[in-house]
Amino acid sequence: MGGPLLRSTFTSLSGNLAAEGALSFAGLVPPERFDSARRAYDSAIDTRGSRGSLHNYLNVADAGSLVEHPEFREAFAHPLLVALVAHALGGPVKIIDLRAKDTQPLDVVARDNTLHVDNSPFMDEFKVIVTWTMGTGRGPSGQGLTYLPRTNRLLRQCFVNDDGTAWSDEDSCIFPSQARVDEALAAQARFFDDGLPRVVHLQDIAAPCHTIFAASRLVHHRYRTSAGGPRSAIMAAFHRTDEGTGFLGASDLPGSALDRFLLATGDGRPFLELLADEMPRIVTALAAAASRPGFVVDPDRHLLRDEGFRSWYERQSAGVSLDRLRRATLATAVDDDTPIVQRLVLRMQYDLQGALNMPLYTDLREEVRKRARIVIREMTPEHIRDIVTRHDLGAVLRAESAPPRRPVGELAEELHGALVALQRLLSTAVASRPAGPIWGSTDGSAAALSLRRFIVDLCVAAADIADDASLATGCVFGALGSVLADDLFDLGAAGREITGELFGMYIRLAAPSLGEQCPAHPEKEKLDTYLESVNEERQTAKLASEVWFQAASAEVTARNDDFVRAAAACAAAGAALAGVR
Repeated sequence: MGGPLLRSTFTSLSGNLAAEGALSFAGLVPPERFDSARRAYDSAIDTRGSRGSLHNYLNVADAGSLVEHPEFREAFAHPLLVALVAHALGGPVKIIDLRAKDTQPLDVVARDNTLHVDNSPFMDEFKVIVTWTMGTGRGPSGQGLTYLPRTNRLLRQCFVNDDGTAWSDEDSCIFPSQARVDEALAAQARFFDDGLPRVVHLQDIAAPCHTIFAASRLVHHRYRTSAGGPRSAIMAAFHRTDEGTGFLGASDLPGSALDRFLLATGDGRPFLELLADEMPRIVTALAAAASRPGFVVDPDRHLLRDEGFRSWYERQSAGVSLDRLRRATLATAVDDDTPIVQRLVLRMQYDLQGALNMPLYTDLREEVRKRARIVIREMTPEHIRDIVTRHDLGAVLRAESAPPRRPVGELAEELHGALVALQRLLSTAVASRPAGPIWGSTDGSAAALSLRRFIVDLCVAAADIADDASLATGCVFGALGSVLADDLFDLGAAGREITGELFGMYIRLAAPSLGEQCPAHPEKEKLDTYLESVNEERQTAKLASEVWFQAASAEVTARNDDFVRAAAACAAAGAALAGVR
């Protein structure tokens, strides 16, 4: 295949990525090499995964033997993917986060899979996600990446203080309600001549699917339903090397010098020189893209239509449903006479997946806290149980009488006060102990730096808590963060007192739910949030655009007049979306 055709193929792929916000390949890695990578992945996540309430998570940097596997690295760092990401970001790139995640079929909308843009409003972040049906060499058949094409063209808002300081927060990055979903669909629809929204759901793909997408710009999520098979995924986050956000920190790797540049610190050679070394693999992939049907995934073949679109819209508009799932799980545990300490561990696992609105800064200093937050959020049940046992929380539970209900504002103020006290202790403390196994490959100094930043920002978040669920999440993060801080810094009696106070607050919030018995869930196995979440009127067969048209305020209707007319026509026709291509 000639050079001009290969150049035009690369240009076409780059153009599609820029125009749509995402680009997918099916079978980028030959089956025999991908199968080797998959078996290494399965072994690592089965033995070292978090086994959380919603997913099984693994920080790949903590599984050295996995990242050393050349076929595994090829799945997310194939040189064509790297070249396309670098072209999109306009410079040399590095991988700053690499995670593995298994998800089972389950109808749930949680913070983890709410419609969102990634928490990077002041920089560009691209991700590569590789998805397949768990335990097989087939592509994803459920729980797939879902996105609103062309929303990468939108501009993000931020807040500005009186002194001119710009900032944002994580709540500004999510679309957790009907009004916010409508806002995203209306904004997206302006980029299409027919004024109608599109939603791409990447599932039912024959081979493993490799997707590049503009994570900090494209509105997307993982669509969790009870349909389809369980999904495995590798997710790699790419930043430009001049963003100052560090490297993944993997140890020196055998094989490709480009991989070492992306994952470790490189060997000093220029990025383009390393990419040029991989030209044979890039040429082979470009030739396949130009000639092999289905190698480049056609997103129009994966649009949600008719009932699929309606169901998606209803689920996302109904908001976060994690609390219903938690209550059903704990009620089952009560019925099964599960020991109360185990029920507490279950409750903590759910609350760690809850809402926590952390601040985001123009200088990207929140990047430092990410490791501590992930370590706490993805604690294995064994680690949580160890902490519960060490602090004898079972005895606290059994001794705790039902407290009188207090306003959320009062409790949030109490939480904020305890976190401020912890922050003050940490500001002068010296990390005197090594990082424990819970930190994986992170060394003591990096763990201490991350934990300090996390507690500072948790104080900011706690000052603005307004609901019970966020309060419980703030308390459990604060309590576990305090334990990790004492483990690293040896905070003495003052630190242990703060830890006890934070656990006491959390226990008072959580204790009533540990003995609750609620009516049987209508679909106990599936936990179908669609039937749970929407009222009778919303369960009627309405197109998303019709619901938007009826619910929009006059101001929004006027501002999006073209979309409204299209939505009304779509509702009258009843099947207009079936013709969207």
